[in-house]
Amino acid sequence: MSVSLLVRRAAALSFSCLTLAAPGLAHANAAVWDTAAAGQSGSGASSASPWVSSSALNALVAEWNFMSYPADNTPDIAGSGALTETTGAAFATSGGNIYSFSLPTSFVATLGGAGTGLYDVYLRLATLGTSVASAATLEGVSANRAVTFSASASQGMEEESLWLWQGVSAGSDGTFTFGFNANSSSMSLDQVALYATPVASVPEPSTWSLMLVGVAASVLAMRRRRTQA
Repeated sequence: MSVSLLVRRAAALSFSCLTLAAPGLAHANAAVWDTAAAGQSGSGASSASPWVSSSALNALVAEWNFMSYPADNTPDIAGSGALTETTGAAFATSGGNIYSFSLPTSFVATLGGAGTGLYDVYLRLATLGTSVASAATLEGVSANRAVTFSASASQGMEEESLWLWQGVSAGSDGTFTFGFNANSSSMSLDQVALYATPVASVPEPSTWSLMLVGVAASVLAMRRRRTQA
């Protein structure tokens, strides 16, 4: 495993200790992101105002408001991927959420189109009622959430949660695969957003050594030329 990957994963593990936005004190709004997070400020209320309002170059974005779930589980706002509730106990509510009163729901979401390099990857959820579990996975690697918003809503407590994995690569088919689940029954999933931004790779120690050798050789050659001049 590369040094850069170890450093980025260590940073991701400490992410859960960060407060990215102060918990909300105002009344929450369903189907709208109530706070900015990770440098993005879109409201998510429609395809014209997603959470990721200005993506980085070659970034991947997908967002769900569950306008036509389960008949169509592809993103409602841009992107390539799918989202599936895996227990079979959930249903789409009239308000456009995914809900189960009998079991803790469990989800798999995918984001396609990734290249072969490393990415910083975000998962963002808005939930009503009971809470989502703190741990979520990306390509089998676990991370803990930061709660970016918490306030009362018409359907109970609303929370907005954000996970970050740093310096990770997609699966062999260019797809990132996420897993997350509810702590208990009666969680209503309101919104989901996935965001992956390419990151510059950091050279391995052996590469640094070669670079230093190259620089030293260049300096030596310049000194020889000056001596001969």
